[in-house]
Amino acid sequence: MIFAGVFVIAVVLLLVFNYRHGETRRCRWRERRGAGESQWTCVQCGAVTQGPRGETPDVCLRQKT
Repeated sequence: MIFAGVFVIAVVLLLVFNYRHGETRRCRWRERRGAGESQWTCVQCGAVTQGPRGETPDVCLRQKT
């Protein structure tokens, strides 16, 4: 019975993690720090965006074809 409870908790944690990181799963962000904001470049697809220092973008900016 304890195993079933641990299993359910593990599945729920995996689903939550996947939901939070699903849109940036393939992104590999590299940061170039500037004076105020950083420029973020995705090594995987080449997308570029501006954002706060130390905080990776939350969504994938890859162009969908």
